[in-house]
Amino acid sequence: MIHWSQLGRNLMLALFIYALIHSCKPAETVTETRLRPMGAGRLIRNIEDNAFDYSSFHVKRINIQMDDGQSKNSFRATMQAVKDQQILLTVSKFNIPLGRLSLTPDSILFVNYMERTYISDGYSALSGLLNFDLDFYAVQAILSGNIFSFFEDDDDLKTYNSYVSDGLYIIQSETMRKLRKITEKGKAQKAERMIRRNDEESLVVNTFFFDPKLFVMRRMLLEDKTYSRNLNLQFDEYQKVDQRYYPGSIMLTLNNGGEQVRLEMTMSGFSTEHSELLPVRLPDKYQRVYLN
Repeated sequence: MIHWSQLGRNLMLALFIYALIHSCKPAETVTETRLRPMGAGRLIRNIEDNAFDYSSFHVKRINIQMDDGQSKNSFRATMQAVKDQQILLTVSKFNIPLGRLSLTPDSILFVNYMERTYISDGYSALSGLLNFDLDFYAVQAILSGNIFSFFEDDDDLKTYNSYVSDGLYIIQSETMRKLRKITEKGKAQKAERMIRRNDEESLVVNTFFFDPKLFVMRRMLLEDKTYSRNLNLQFDEYQKVDQRYYPGSIMLTLNNGGEQVRLEMTMSGFSTEHSELLPVRLPDKYQRVYLN
């Protein structure tokens, strides 16, 4: 079995992470003193009411800077998406095509033109690479700004608490609030026991930060307390498209067992005009490689 090169791994990881996070939306800042507490249920309804919906979506210019601690790489990319069907990213450097990544409900296809290789797989392999469970609809949910639509059951949201901090509304896993309070009281051993009880099912706690006027996300933090890894996303430099807002800049930091990946992206050229996606052509004699 042939395994993937480091360059190919970085290239696809950058493309996939971009597809996962790029379109969460912005807003104006409101000071904390003007905010009144809002229940999690009402806050979630406001977020869903303001979620972006689309049939087709296109981002014409994406600049990507990636640092995995061992090497630094920069790319340019474009993205097209058709709702419930496909997300397609094309990446280049110095106007030379490097690869294409196609995500559909059933599969992932990545073609690496530089190394004349390709990856064709399901989402379990990529989830293993990122150490977070993902599928097409989770990616699409975040792409549309409706991050809560990928919860399996609406009752899952009842375990979330809401509060105000630094001029933002925050929704956080109830487990995280309890764990933080225990830690603040200096009861480290109790906190460790709480984490150990969740060893069989990794203890992942989520924190979402929302603007209080437009109810759009400014930051997302996913923390796996069992395996000491986390994913942090921050959104900035917003642009308005079709009465909705999109970040012109995203900073992502992925910490995994002492290793860190940083991704910086700047974007422009948004469009919701209808467009047909072209199939990803797999050239003859390209060799299949594997993520693991």
